Amino acid sequence: MPDYKGRYLFYFGGGGSGKSVDMYYRIVKRILTEHDGNHKILVLRKVATSISKSIWDGIIKIIKGFGLWSMFKVNKVERTLEYKVNGNVIFMMGLDNEEKIKSLEGVTSIYVEEVTEFSESEWLQLIIRLRGHSVYPKQLVAAFNPIDAEHWVAKYVEPQLKGEAHMPSNIFDLKYLDKNVWEFKQEVKYIDFYDIEQTEIITTRVINTTYKHNRFLDGGYIASLNLMSSLSSSHYDVYTLGRWGQIIDGNAFIHKYSEAKHVKSNVKVNDKLPLHYSVDFNVEPYMSGLVFQLEYIENGFWNGYENYYQLSVIDEMAMTHPRNDSRSLGEELGNRFDLSNGVFLYGDASGNHRNGTRDVKTLFMDLKEGLDAIPIERIPKSNPKYANIAKGSLGRANFINLLFSGLIPVRIKIHEDCKELRKDLKYCVQGSNGEMNKKKRDGHHLDAFTYFVCHPTTLGFLAKKR
Repeated sequence: MPDYKGRYLFYFGGGGSGKSVDMYYRIVKRILTEHDGNHKILVLRKVATSISKSIWDGIIKIIKGFGLWSMFKVNKVERTLEYKVNGNVIFMMGLDNEEKIKSLEGVTSIYVEEVTEFSESEWLQLIIRLRGHSVYPKQLVAAFNPIDAEHWVAKYVEPQLKGEAHMPSNIFDLKYLDKNVWEFKQEVKYIDFYDIEQTEIITTRVINTTYKHNRFLDGGYIASLNLMSSLSSSHYDVYTLGRWGQIIDGNAFIHKYSEAKHVKSNVKVNDKLPLHYSVDFNVEPYMSGLVFQLEYIENGFWNGYENYYQLSVIDEMAMTHPRNDSRSLGEELGNRFDLSNGVFLYGDASGNHRNGTRDVKTLFMDLKEGLDAIPIERIPKSNPKYANIAKGSLGRANFINLLFSGLIPVRIKIHEDCKELRKDLKYCVQGSNGEMNKKKRDGHHLDAFTYFVCHPTTLGFLAKKR
C-alpha cells in the first residue's frame, strides 16, 4: 500500500496480526528516508517498564535486519536511537513519565502501542504535542487489540460501527480501500490568529488485521491462538477475528452482569417517582454520580415473578477537570433533572468526614450547596464491607451478582449511555481477598452503584445469606 500522509493512522486487530511490526517498520523507514524532517519521533506505551519488552527490541531488530545498526547512536538509559546520517531521533518512553514528555519540544510524530491502556484525556494530550511546522506530515499512529466496542477509541477508528445515522456530522467521505482498510475525513473549523474562521480537513486511515495477514507466523502460535479462542467466545472475537469483544485481565468482580440482559435504550424517568442520587468522591479520573429510580411492581410479569422491584439506572455523571469537585457533582444533577418530586442522597461515607480540625465543610455539604435542593440523606456511617453488608448478610460482590442473576425479584435496567458504569461492571476484577482490585480499573461508578443497592432502605435488606 502506498505511503500514507494523513494525520491519523490506526492499526487494530487480533493476536499475531503483525500490526506492531508494521508500525515499527513505518517508524524506521521515516527515520531513514525523510532527511529534511529533523524528526523527533516519540514512541509510547502506558508504562515505561514495558518498553524494553516490546517496542525497543522490535525496532532494534528491524534496524539490524537492514544492516544499519552501526549507523545509529544508541542511549539505552534514555531509550533513544539517533540516525547519524541525518540526526533524526526515536524517543521511547512511558506515559507514567508525563512531565518528561511535556518537556519534549519539536515532536514530529507520535506512535502509541496498546492505546487502549490510555485514557481519552491522555490521548487528547498527545494530540496537543503535535504542533508547529514540519517538512513532513505530522502523524499520530496507534496500535491495539479491540477489547471493547464501548471503549473511547472505538469512535476514533470506526464511526460507522453504529450506523450512518449515528455518525458525527463533520465526518464524510468514508470509503473502503479494501476489505480491511478504510479511510474517512473530518472537517474541523477554528479561529486563527487574525480572528478569521478557517477550515481544515483531517484524514484518518484504519487497518484492521488478523493473524491471516501475517505470513511469518508459525503453526504452533496459530494452533495456540485457536485453542484459546475455542475456550472463550470473547477471545475468539478479539484475538482471532480481530473484532470488538470483551476481555478482562483477571476474575470478573461482577460476573452475572450481561450487556444483552441489563442494558436498554429506553430507560426513562418516571415523573411520579423520586430520584435517587449516589456518589463517589474520587477526583481522578472523574468524580462519579449515578441517578436511579426504584419501583415495586405488583401484578406484573418478569422472569416468572408477578411482584418484583424494578431498578432503573437512568443517568451517570463523570465529572472531569475542571469540574471534578463535589459542588459541581450536585449542580449537574439539578442541571439535568427536575427535582420537584424529591431526591434521596447516598454515597461514600467518608464524604461526611472533615479532613482536619480547621475544615468547616464536608464534601456532602459542598454537594448539597450545588444541588440547590434539600435531599433526604441516606449516607451510612461506614461503607458496606466486602465480606458482609450487615451482620449475617452477603458481601458486596456476592450481593451485586445475586441482584444481576435474576434469582431474586429485582429487575435491573441500565441506560445505554451509562458507559462508565457499564465498563466498571464488565472490567472490574477481584483482588486476592475478594475485594475490588482498583489497580486494574478505578471502579468509582461501581462504588456509587454499591452504596445505593446495599443501603437497607433500598435493596440491602435482600442481602441476607441464603
